[in-house]
Amino acid sequence: MTTAALFAGFLQNLGIAALVAIVYDMALRNASDRRIRRFVTAFVLAAGAVGSMMMPFELAPGLIFDLRHSFLILAMSYGGWPAAILSAACAIAFRIWVGGAGMWAGVLGIAISASAGVAFALYFRQARLRMLTFALLGLGASLPMASLFVLPWETALMILETVSVPMTLANIAGTVLVGEILERRRIQYYRENVLSQEASTDALTQLANRRVFDMRGPDLLMNSARKGEPCTVMVVDIDHFKQINDTYGHDTGDKVLRHLSQIVRSNVRKSDLVARYGGEEIALVLPGHDSRGGSGLAERLRRAVENAPFPLDNRNTIPLSVSIGLYANEGWPESFWAAFKRADTALYRAKSSGRNRVEVALA
Repeated sequence: MTTAALFAGFLQNLGIAALVAIVYDMALRNASDRRIRRFVTAFVLAAGAVGSMMMPFELAPGLIFDLRHSFLILAMSYGGWPAAILSAACAIAFRIWVGGAGMWAGVLGIAISASAGVAFALYFRQARLRMLTFALLGLGASLPMASLFVLPWETALMILETVSVPMTLANIAGTVLVGEILERRRIQYYRENVLSQEASTDALTQLANRRVFDMRGPDLLMNSARKGEPCTVMVVDIDHFKQINDTYGHDTGDKVLRHLSQIVRSNVRKSDLVARYGGEEIALVLPGHDSRGGSGLAERLRRAVENAPFPLDNRNTIPLSVSIGLYANEGWPESFWAAFKRADTALYRAKSSGRNRVEVALA
């Protein structure tokens, strides 16, 4: 093995690392479910480990080295248990399939790398990974060279004398570069995700904000209409909220709003749009709910609020009630805002008729 051959193989493995990073970034951005992201990441890192094994530095027939250990030692940190297990299993299966005199040494080395990666990820669970950390992991990725001692002693020493220094440097460089690429992708994704959530979430109630309601509401109603399905628009308003603010202060009023938001959110589906529309008003878009279903849900919400007064302290509570107006579209609407206006008019009617009641707007 020459230095030029080692360098050429190293560059090939970096190409694999770049491809893995691109697919990893796509998984972060396009897989909305955390479990799906983890399993996609697991497959990507397993493919990276096996791909690097397909471009090895061959020392002798059956005795090969590559940058698989960089992927194996990082798998747990970036894909959790699925990635750690799948990467190790795929790498072991491929090494056994390749065979050769160093097969069992290779299998043991894979197990050592995977175990070191798991131990590191569990110990530094919340830490942000930095270049120095990756360099230390690169040293850890060189530990599998100890597995060579399953070979005859003289053979193991001969191989170590030849490859220990260049392979340790290659493992450090490879782990730093692969880790930096993955970490930058992950940080960028989570930073963008946080900014997106802040732009779309009401800071007080953690519900969607008015901007999101204005953007998603028309789409939800129109999609339901295209499918021939009903869709209900609902507006919920706390009764006598100004009196609560004047009597107990705005801090308590904010807590009451959060209390109401939790009640509403816990009584609807994840697919329903729930937003703080303004002040003490909460607006909902409920695909699939016709007039009967929408009014039934509104009545359940009204009773849930009435039966859950806000705990002011250990002894005192603030009784709460809400007025609710809703409109159920069961055909093709003029527009989303026409539907919303009907729901808002129904809310005004509920307020005018004594509060703590549900009013349904007629088409």
